[in-house]
Amino acid sequence: MRFGPWAATLLGAAVLQPASMSDLMVNVIYPSSDAIFYIETRTPATDAEWRTLERQTHALADAAARLLAMRRGQDDRWTADAALMADASARAIDAAERRDVPALAALNDALYASCVTCHQHYRPNYGRGAAPAASPSAAPAAPVRAAWPPPRTADGHPDLQGVWAFATLTPLERPPELADKAFVTAEEAAAYVRDVLRRGDRDRRDGGAEVDVGRAVNDAWFERGTGLAVLDGRIRTSLVTDPPDGKLPALTADARARAAARAADLRDHPADGPENRSLQERCLSFNAGPPMLPGPYNNYVQILQTASHVIVLNEMIHDARGVPLGGGPHAAPIIRRWLGDPRGRWDGDTLVVDSTNFGDKMNLRAADEHLHLVERFTRVGPDTLLYEFTVDDPTAYTRPWTAQLPMTRTGDRILEYACHEGNYALPDILRGARFQEKQ
Repeated sequence: MRFGPWAATLLGAAVLQPASMSDLMVNVIYPSSDAIFYIETRTPATDAEWRTLERQTHALADAAARLLAMRRGQDDRWTADAALMADASARAIDAAERRDVPALAALNDALYASCVTCHQHYRPNYGRGAAPAASPSAAPAAPVRAAWPPPRTADGHPDLQGVWAFATLTPLERPPELADKAFVTAEEAAAYVRDVLRRGDRDRRDGGAEVDVGRAVNDAWFERGTGLAVLDGRIRTSLVTDPPDGKLPALTADARARAAARAADLRDHPADGPENRSLQERCLSFNAGPPMLPGPYNNYVQILQTASHVIVLNEMIHDARGVPLGGGPHAAPIIRRWLGDPRGRWDGDTLVVDSTNFGDKMNLRAADEHLHLVERFTRVGPDTLLYEFTVDDPTAYTRPWTAQLPMTRTGDRILEYACHEGNYALPDILRGARFQEKQ
């Protein structure tokens, strides 16, 4: 660990006479950690701003040293909680000195955990009242998640069970008109939603008969959502959180070549047989993940838990993933699955699902059999489940990327998705292709 220049004196002190705990939290820890939280939305632009950030990371490390040196440090739990902050702040110092924005952004969870763990132990009602006022000169503060204790199953882990809805109008990638905004105000969000709903309205009659046919079915059949995703009180403009611009990384040259080859094959052989058609049209797999992303309808997932497994049941084409808990090695590389080979483990109060061994028929755009997917499920409120995932596919993308999707607990029931392989649509598509070939 690395601390500020006077931290060693503090750590060695038998009796410490600092300002009150409240002063230390409000005047040092809150503003210093807030400077690091969501750094991608407030990245320093000048040398002076970077030096300021470096001073703030040192101040946070020094505050952590104070916590470790306090009399309550005789309590092992207090010492462990303070050590979490000391470790996170030491890494923040290194990242700030290197001006490494991704490394700073990656500390969000560690800083959050260090605060929440201590609050759960010593301030169980923290976060239920008013938040401390921000410094007038500070950047807009990132709200700190309340220390909400999740309900637990008999084996002591957070209870993630239930049906969760995740329809949202927030796109995966940030739209061009919001290119410089990771978050928007309520007024901006309302205007954006009105425009999206207007443009997506399938009941419009402004394009003639051919356009009507292309719009296919009435708007009543769609469940795209009616608002943008909100997390920690902020309204997001993209589900992608890393890269900070809210855009997917560029594809590799190999991925672009594969996409061009697929497009050419589809153009030359659109319907020779059912294998030429998409998994969606064949009712085999469609928009159920992993990873899970909102689609035009059926945006529900049900989670079931036992001590040894978690089941993730998607409403869309009723896909179910059985996730064994306890880690363990993945299957041999020769074994490939459309939904991957998942292994689950608990990281504190977060369920982490690590999946590899995907096949080459992926729902996720551009991804291939080299995909390594890490999903995180965290209860952050009575009715909110935070779903996060990181895509690492070096033969598809030039760098890993991460997205966040808040889900809302619902009393609705999962409905049967009555789609089956060999449904009427697929033979009709092939029959139509044979007819066109005769023309």
